[in-house]
Amino acid sequence: MLKRPPAWVGFLICGMLFVALYLRMPDNLYGVLGWDGVAVAGAVAIVVGIRRNRPEGVAAWWLLMAGQLANVVGDIIYFVAPDDAEVFHPYDVPYLLGYGLQVAGLLSLLRRRGAGRDWATLVDSMIITSAFALLSWVFLMKPVAAEASLGLGGQVMAISYPAFDLLLVAMVAWLLTAGGSRNVAFFLVAGYMVVFLVGDYFWSFANQTSYDPGTLGGRLIDCAYLTGYIAFGAGALHPGMVEIGRTAGPQRVRPMTLHRLVLLTTATLIAPALLAWQAYSGGGRVPDAYAIVVGSVVMFLLVIARMTMLVRQVQAQAVVLAEHADLLREAAQLDPLTNLPNRRAWNAALPSALQHAARHRAPLTLAVLDLDHFKVFNDTHGHQTGDRLLIEATAVWSANLRSADVLARYGGEEFVALLPGTTAAEALDLLDRLRPLTPMGCTFSAGVATWDGVESGEELLGRADQALYRAKDAGRDRVVSDDVIAAA
Repeated sequence: MLKRPPAWVGFLICGMLFVALYLRMPDNLYGVLGWDGVAVAGAVAIVVGIRRNRPEGVAAWWLLMAGQLANVVGDIIYFVAPDDAEVFHPYDVPYLLGYGLQVAGLLSLLRRRGAGRDWATLVDSMIITSAFALLSWVFLMKPVAAEASLGLGGQVMAISYPAFDLLLVAMVAWLLTAGGSRNVAFFLVAGYMVVFLVGDYFWSFANQTSYDPGTLGGRLIDCAYLTGYIAFGAGALHPGMVEIGRTAGPQRVRPMTLHRLVLLTTATLIAPALLAWQAYSGGGRVPDAYAIVVGSVVMFLLVIARMTMLVRQVQAQAVVLAEHADLLREAAQLDPLTNLPNRRAWNAALPSALQHAARHRAPLTLAVLDLDHFKVFNDTHGHQTGDRLLIEATAVWSANLRSADVLARYGGEEFVALLPGTTAAEALDLLDRLRPLTPMGCTFSAGVATWDGVESGEELLGRADQALYRAKDAGRDRVVSDDVIAAA
């Protein structure tokens, strides 16, 4: 038995089948009804998705849906209402209202996603928008601004469309470059905005240049809008739509990926490319020199701002890496249970202590300590209690040593101590004071050796270790030097 596809999949498939059918529909009332029917179906799908999925920041979705419905109303007026006006057309009101609602909806989504905290992506989107603004001015806005026959009202009305498109470009670029969840629903909604803008720019180009794309070309532009409506409806029906308006977690550093670098590079090259094209086609004359200069300066300043952010980001990462390196270096030198220096740290400290003792002609005594019958204690009381014994014993021993002394865990229940400036007799006295402080009724045995000024660290440690074995052989719970036994 075939599994029923999700609602968003069914809506997407049916909608795209209609788009293919629309290319074959006659250019009459039936085509208009089909067009508006799909647009209304997209709005209904958004309402169903809102009711079914109950996303956070629902106001953004209602604004976007209202913007889509405003466009539908504008389309209906455009097709059916007589239009004898030269400046202000009846359909301008819903169209411009639709733009405003969509900009407000996207701003609400961006705010919910926490994009306002990410200044780097804002600058990236401004770089892209600046490039579009330069092209829009040269090819769409300036020709209208220079058309005196339209009058001021007509010029403002004609320029308002590409100006709103620029706002949408800025919002979409910001949405695509900022952080937050990216799932199927996100890309469907973002795809709606992209194809909507593609249709708008093709329509604006054809309108401003009096270019006739023909029936097929006009239908393809219509299909861009229809595809957007369908994608938006499918995105709203998708369960993942709840993630789109959800506040992002802690802001993470977004890397400068290759595709982002290529996109920003392309945007910054538009101004010099436009300059070269106008100079070549105009025989050295550049009609839009001032606009190109302004666009270049704006993009240059934005690029400098972005580079500053990248440098600060690298500096901040360097500080964090240095701190982590210090923490790792420290962790590599510490025993995780007792927080004492480990064997690695001991191996580094012993040669340094020998050099210091030789340089200052000071005595240096090394002691090896071993908890008596620790394996039996562990087996009797459990490993957790055994660990607690190690922690408490080393804590009380450390508290009774001098700051210059070094106590390290050598392995298991065995510990080593460096006692600079201490003779063998003084070391015996110190360790005898530590023995009764050992917690949980436990004892330790210790071996002591004083450096002779010639032997290596390994040889000194070996003598202390031999003294430890003599202490164990003598009955444990005692301290033995290489020639003296301190009885229990």
